[in-house]
Amino acid sequence: MLVYLIPAIIALGIVFFLILIRQFIQHASREIKAYRKRDRVMNMSEQALFINLEQQLHEKFLVLSKVRIEDFVDTVHEGFDEKEVWGNRNRIKSRHVDFLICDLVTTKPILAIELDGNSHNRLDRRKRDDFINKLYSDIELRVEHIPVGSNFENEAVRIKNSLVTHTPPGSIL
Repeated sequence: MLVYLIPAIIALGIVFFLILIRQFIQHASREIKAYRKRDRVMNMSEQALFINLEQQLHEKFLVLSKVRIEDFVDTVHEGFDEKEVWGNRNRIKSRHVDFLICDLVTTKPILAIELDGNSHNRLDRRKRDDFINKLYSDIELRVEHIPVGSNFENEAVRIKNSLVTHTPPGSIL
């Protein structure tokens, strides 16, 4: 009986080994891509607001979409130790504003626009909004919150009118 058991164990070992080699070869030959291109950059609400903002503002302002906050906000080093500076930077480095309205010539940020969907009712989003609102207040950048479902054409006209009346002297209009 032992005479038959040893060859059977060896045969099972060989079969198991061959299966492992086959799976390894299949896995190695299969290219796994970690990234893919999205079908669109903006969701439908963002795109609708963007189109209306562009139509109203394109002659005097630059309308940017999904701008990383760190691209228009500097982290202050003076008065903070290195750990605090990195902590402050980490709070903004991966966050984006939905739309940033800038001076057409200088690209100076003039207005941040947040498009607020249902997620902004969640506690974590309200805390994020509070942080962002304070940040914009600290850097003296106006922010507008526009609820999803608003009449984006009317909102764009309202924003255009407010920019004309609130743009500081010396700005290019």
